[in-house]
Amino acid sequence: MFQFKLRGIPVQVHFSHVLIALLLGWSFAQSERAPSGWPGQVLVSESHPDRAKTLAAVIIIWFAIISVSVLVHELGHALSARRFGLSPEIHLIGLGGRTLPNAKEELPWHQEVLMTLAGPSAGLALGLFAGLVLFTLEPLGVSVAPMVEYTLKAVFAANLFWALVNLVPVTPLDGGHIARAVLMHLFGRKGFLYAQIITLVFAGAGLGLSVFLRAPLLGLLFGLWGFRAVSVVQAYQRGELPLGAAAHPLAQVLETAEQKIREGALDEAARAGDSVLRSADVPPTVTSRAHLLLGWIAVKQSNGSEALRHFRQVKHQPVPPAALAAAHSLAGDDTTALPLWAEAARVSDDATLRTEYAGALLRLGRENEARLLPGVRLASAFLAAERVHYVRGEYAHAAQAAEGAFRAEPKAEFAYTAACDWARAKDVTAALRCLTLAAQNGADTARRDPDLVSLRDTPEFETWLAALPAPRRDDAPMTERGG
Repeated sequence: MFQFKLRGIPVQVHFSHVLIALLLGWSFAQSERAPSGWPGQVLVSESHPDRAKTLAAVIIIWFAIISVSVLVHELGHALSARRFGLSPEIHLIGLGGRTLPNAKEELPWHQEVLMTLAGPSAGLALGLFAGLVLFTLEPLGVSVAPMVEYTLKAVFAANLFWALVNLVPVTPLDGGHIARAVLMHLFGRKGFLYAQIITLVFAGAGLGLSVFLRAPLLGLLFGLWGFRAVSVVQAYQRGELPLGAAAHPLAQVLETAEQKIREGALDEAARAGDSVLRSADVPPTVTSRAHLLLGWIAVKQSNGSEALRHFRQVKHQPVPPAALAAAHSLAGDDTTALPLWAEAARVSDDATLRTEYAGALLRLGRENEARLLPGVRLASAFLAAERVHYVRGEYAHAAQAAEGAFRAEPKAEFAYTAACDWARAKDVTAALRCLTLAAQNGADTARRDPDLVSLRDTPEFETWLAALPAPRRDDAPMTERGG
């Protein structure tokens, strides 16, 4: 691939375009069998001394015609896009090209139509210009070299033909894009389906025409376009297409729900996901997306079993390894979760994922492996292990993990967390031991912590409380500790 700029517009030429243009040039050169005129009179004779040179010249001419014609066509799209305030870029790829408008939002339908029409119009202008030059010089008596005459005729015929073919309402031709934009403007989401049906009709007609004309290449193109239209119709029925403002209404509900998750409004997002599943005639892809969303919500609410129930019903898209790992860990299956945590940490630079991976190793008693993970604070890994033990109701194990965090980094809050976990586990001695450690490291908020409720009626706890400094007036109230 190489790139350059044309009138300030980036142009990238891909290897696939170069290869196909050369193959087409070779094909056109092989088909030249006219008994008179250049190049046919040379190419028709296998023994002509200039045959190899002429063959190479024809291949190069057609390579240039194809590349320049495609570039002019795409330049028409790009210049029109720039008139609408966009920053387009052109890619010459495969048989044709593609112009990326780089719009930040969907274009109004009339702008899309005008931008699409600009491509065939530019190609048509190029062809007419070549024809005008050719047919003007001949009446004036200007002598035109055979190679130049051949090139001008080829430019005229190729661009006129391709401009007309491009306006056939078949996706991915420009005519198909125009039909889709107009029909979606008139009929909304159903217009997308109508455009694909029109594509199938014209693709069938094109196949019939290719058989009549004995043009296998034309038949191959229309066959591929028809097959693509069938796939797109199936995607429409699954709710995957179209995208953007015309997406399936329930998909738009899920987009709103995903935004609510990012805002922390989990209950509101869950209600939206449930409403999608309760709706009638929900496409399978939308159903899967709703289950994926509800599974993520369940993970964030520390309900591993519920998350797994939803994730098992996701059929048409992959469930992120981190989501599955978290669900299995919360459900108490760290053995299944461990390779998923490893995969999630491998494909992401997120330090949180590596910490959770280390936490899973610690819960499985593989502390040495957790210590070897790069970029992971051991105390944070122990706390990750503690949180999951706590959610699963394994308070003694949670306390041991919290003490591991304290050993790694002797901070008061880690000892205090261990004390709370031991209290939940009804181990008074261990809880008081950790409270003493916390007190020695600056903690004095035990009086208000609901996690210590099982200690409040014991004389040992009262003795311990009496030895603590009196609470300051600026002490903030302690909130209940979650999982």
